Amino acid sequence: MANAYFDSLVDHSLTVVTEHSESDSLMVNESQAYSLAPTSEEVNLKLRLNDEDVNLEEMADLMANPKIRRVKFLELDSNAFGDAGVEVLAAAECLANLQSLSLAHNKITDRGMQALAASSVLTRLRKLYLQHNGFGRQGLQALAGSPTLAGLTLLYLKANRLGPEGARILADSPALRNLKELYLQGAWIGSEGLEALCRSPVLESVKILNLSYNDLDDRAADHLAESKFLSRLMTLDLCGNRFGKDALAKLKSLASRVTLLIDD
Repeated sequence: MANAYFDSLVDHSLTVVTEHSESDSLMVNESQAYSLAPTSEEVNLKLRLNDEDVNLEEMADLMANPKIRRVKFLELDSNAFGDAGVEVLAAAECLANLQSLSLAHNKITDRGMQALAASSVLTRLRKLYLQHNGFGRQGLQALAGSPTLAGLTLLYLKANRLGPEGARILADSPALRNLKELYLQGAWIGSEGLEALCRSPVLESVKILNLSYNDLDDRAADHLAESKFLSRLMTLDLCGNRFGKDALAKLKSLASRVTLLIDD
């Protein structure tokens, strides 16, 4: 049985999202939200339950809540439901319309990643935030090979220690070919991992690429300059890496067509 406090928390954490922009939103109560559309089914909602100690039982209650069917943007960062809660989420038919999911700081392991990747529900997901979690190679392989997640346009993997092998897994992905934004800051992919990415069509549609704090060296400048898959790139973040004078000059030559963020 759902508790009254949690139901109230959900009600007060709902945001109406306009059709123009996810960020262009207005906090309202439930009755106000539903009055903004001809029928309640047409309301686009964001639910933000970050750092609320949502546990496994409350996760099940949330999936049973009738309001969740109209939520297209769901934020569940820094909670207590663990991999078991992710499994509940991944199997919840009420989330069939979900477009954006944030699960940062949730200690998600390979088990949770495999549940997301195997979901038959999350086929409309376009944005996935997984920063600061604890999954490894098996979880990343599941994500990279998931037909369910093939529609992702944004993947946020900050501060997951992927290493060069993780970068190669992403580079070899047959599914992640629609990405427009890829965030790998603090993933420690190194220049070897970057080389694999720069040779991959996974980057072909990417417009924003964050590679800050990845232990990149001068070889990275050559990999980026020689890549055939960066024609759509608009913003490249290389802050927090270590480049020599010649490599810096080569990287800055990219600035004519790319907004380059780099330490001098």
